[in-house]
Amino acid sequence: MRSSFKIFLESNYGKWLVRSIQIGLGVLFIYASLDKIWNPGLFAKSISNYRILPLPLLHISAIILPWIELLCGVALVTNRYQRAANFVIGGLLLVFILAIVSAMTRGLDFNCGCFSVDSEESNMGLLKILQNMGLFLSCALIEYRMRVIQPKS
Repeated sequence: MRSSFKIFLESNYGKWLVRSIQIGLGVLFIYASLDKIWNPGLFAKSISNYRILPLPLLHISAIILPWIELLCGVALVTNRYQRAANFVIGGLLLVFILAIVSAMTRGLDFNCGCFSVDSEESNMGLLKILQNMGLFLSCALIEYRMRVIQPKS
């Protein structure tokens, strides 16, 4: 017996809902990448606030990570290489969640650098973790539809 959730995802409404989520996630990651691309030095400072990466990896991460976000966002919006982009974004979101949890457990309080790298206000906390978990669940839903439902279409 099939679940009503699976039946819904097989419908045209489910298809368009998941596609809308995919586009929204792509646009969000495109938007998130832009300030980081324009300000790699400030983004490197944001990354250094987590106190996780060694100095040699800090600057290269600040340069490469926003471009990965941009390319994956474009891939989701254009529906090209969406499985790979969705997988990479899901992995990035897990890393972001772990980095925020790590910073919080160590008592660090700073701007996460998620969307704006020049803000001084703190936005670390449970809400940021829940937001990233919601985005990760969006990736899981997209993957579920591509893997389980779409092959039958």
